[in-house]
Amino acid sequence: MPWVQIQKSTEAKWGDYERVQQAIGDEAPPGLIYHAAGEIEGGRWQSVSVWESEDDFNRFRDERLMPAVQQALPAAMVENGPPPTESFEAKHVFKP
Repeated sequence: MPWVQIQKSTEAKWGDYERVQQAIGDEAPPGLIYHAAGEIEGGRWQSVSVWESEDDFNRFRDERLMPAVQQALPAAMVENGPPPTESFEAKHVFKP
């Protein structure tokens, strides 16, 4: 079943998101179906990702995302941990 992950930053700004994305690179990670992110109030960001499975997301987080975060962001921000996350197993996915 697909896995959906939603994050909404409480501290990081859109520029921080962009720096992490640059560190990750342009190659789509295995298992990613869809990712969308944008700037929200206060210059912060929010994202929604749909993955083939929770394992695919966890592998991406451990192997690519966290190293990119540690490379691109100040240590104090990294120490505060990731933004609040909601996730769930998708029971229905519609692709027109």
